[in-house]
Amino acid sequence: MIEFPEFVLRTLFAGGCGLLVGVDREIKNKPLGAQAYLLVALASSALMVVTLNFSLGDAGNDDDLIMDPTRLIQGIVGGIGFLGAGAIMTTDESGRLRGVASGAAIWGAGAIGVACGLGYLKEAAFISVLIFAILNLHGWVQNLFENSRDDANRPSAKNP
Repeated sequence: MIEFPEFVLRTLFAGGCGLLVGVDREIKNKPLGAQAYLLVALASSALMVVTLNFSLGDAGNDDDLIMDPTRLIQGIVGGIGFLGAGAIMTTDESGRLRGVASGAAIWGAGAIGVACGLGYLKEAAFISVLIFAILNLHGWVQNLFENSRDDANRPSAKNP
């Protein structure tokens, strides 16, 4: 059984990791804000711990009841897909989908929560930092390419 102090640690850690990812999306005014990422990570973690406790407790001793905590992971992944789809449902003026990174990041927040719920806090922290870095590095690289493309298309002073 996972005792209550450990439950609190895992869920709060998941919320903090989800917040790290969400802050990037909030600052960039993306479809899903920081609160959504925090809640998805925290709730995924809490559901995972409660499910583990349920399966390891008295319910796990009932021979007529088959417990498979991994089924919850499938449910979390599917449920978060609806949030991600909602973030992606818009297009920009060029007809490209918007919100795909936010949709993928909310799915990552669910993975963070599951990892925390299972007790893999170091792994969850790594996932959080990696998602945050990817979201920020991609923007930096994209700006770099756009600036170099603009410089290449700008007429030079030597060729009037």
